[in-house]
Amino acid sequence: MICRNCGNEMREDARFCPHCGAVNGEIPGAAPYAGPEAPVGGGKKKKTGLIIGIAAAVVVVAAVIVVMMSGLFSNPKKQVEAAFVKSAADYSQAEKALNLPDTAQWQKDQSISQRMQLELKSVNSDLIGYDLSALNGLGVGFGADFSGADRTMSCELAARWGEEELINFWIKAEDDELYFNSPQLTGGTHYGVNTETFGADIAKMSGDDSMKDVSFNLFDLVDTVLEKIDPEKLEQDLKEANKALWEAAKVKKSGAKTLDLNGTETKTTAYRVTFPQQSLEDYADALVEVMSAMSYYDLYEEVYQSMGMPQDQIDEIMDTLEELDPYSALADSLDDAIAEIGDLELEVCLSGGYVSAVLYEGEIDGSDVALALYLGGGAEYVDDLSLELEIDGVSMTVKSTGDHGGKSGVFTDKTTVKGDPLKAASLSSINSELRYEPKKSGDNFSWKLSIPGAGSLDMTGQLTAETDYVMLGLEDITLKVVGMEICSLSFEYYADCHPGSAAVEDPKIITQMDEQELMAMVLDTQQNALDWANRMEQLFASRLPAELLYGMMY
Repeated sequence: MICRNCGNEMREDARFCPHCGAVNGEIPGAAPYAGPEAPVGGGKKKKTGLIIGIAAAVVVVAAVIVVMMSGLFSNPKKQVEAAFVKSAADYSQAEKALNLPDTAQWQKDQSISQRMQLELKSVNSDLIGYDLSALNGLGVGFGADFSGADRTMSCELAARWGEEELINFWIKAEDDELYFNSPQLTGGTHYGVNTETFGADIAKMSGDDSMKDVSFNLFDLVDTVLEKIDPEKLEQDLKEANKALWEAAKVKKSGAKTLDLNGTETKTTAYRVTFPQQSLEDYADALVEVMSAMSYYDLYEEVYQSMGMPQDQIDEIMDTLEELDPYSALADSLDDAIAEIGDLELEVCLSGGYVSAVLYEGEIDGSDVALALYLGGGAEYVDDLSLELEIDGVSMTVKSTGDHGGKSGVFTDKTTVKGDPLKAASLSSINSELRYEPKKSGDNFSWKLSIPGAGSLDMTGQLTAETDYVMLGLEDITLKVVGMEICSLSFEYYADCHPGSAAVEDPKIITQMDEQELMAMVLDTQQNALDWANRMEQLFASRLPAELLYGMMY
């Protein structure tokens, strides 16, 4: 039977309920038992249980998230690494905002054209006491086109004086033929050689077999170099070297630190980052290897050998080039520095998830060195940075501010260099101020380099950048010394990925000419050179004041 008081089952003959102690039968003043289907307040109990279950699930999920994230926030190395990644991303984004074309891809595609020209607009006649205006319009220019797909190349070097063309030199290549031309010296004729038969042709003409095996194709050599020097591979090698160096690093949180970040007081968290000496040595080796590959030096001997040059001549060339190789000297310097430093200890300060400062103090080669790189601190992270270097009490500071990311629609930068070496030379600072307004139609670019009290170089013009070309025209470049204008210049630069093909007019292969033709070529060139020299003498004599002409000649 069922107890009328608590609803639990009990024996039929039981006088008292074994669960609640109530007397069997009706209980005076008690409400009749409604049965288990409808307990008082039953609906609320079910709802409460559901809420508790959901809350428990939320707590469990939150706990899992906390456990997962705690690995990041409790691991100093991961925190520093994340800050470096975030900082690099901001600087990369600022660079992309300039919207400059990908010239590296043009080079990779072997399709690039470039033009540049520098012209003298005016000279201050007060410098030497007589009129120098006749020099206005003197200029030099350079142009180059290269198309790997068409296997064509051309280079031009030219000098002009206003509308007068002074002299031009052309080098043009079409597959295995290489030509030279100068309208003033060779007229309309392009004289050239077949590079693939060059050695054999020379041996046949001279009877000297020492160069008979020399044979090459300029475009095949370019392909060989590009195969050996793969920019993507070099970039990957550098990333792997960086990764290996960071994996070897040891990071320990060292506490809070308040820094003056370019005029802004900022609270940061400091970490002690230690790079073991062996990892630095491995990194230096990898770095030198990457840079050596980019210098082409290590490829020279292989290229010369592929051309069939005699080994003794290759050895002579390589001995000369070795003296010009900067990377072997760099490798020696890095090795010496690392041996002197040992384990490298840096203090890296983080704020807002970014790297705010990198600090170093130590002794290198007997000198006390302190270096501090400060980042951020302004309204935008990439807009402010400074570098402070002190060696045995001699200090130098480089500070850069501005809208480096162009968030206002205008890219600006002001960089100042100060230090004891400048003071020793009686200079207060070196200043650079740059401004670029992409959406402005005219004169959207300006750049001023100045040394207070000494001089300045002011440049103003138009910079236009699109996907397939970039053009910079500086119509006003003014050089001043101690407040006096020395001269004004103009400069133009243009580059795109659509190289032209310069026509080779009246081509003549020198090695296919007989002795009489060769002699005629030499005599014609000599006569053209004499005629050109006479024309230039007459031109300068007609345009320049006698005293200036005399001063230039004597």
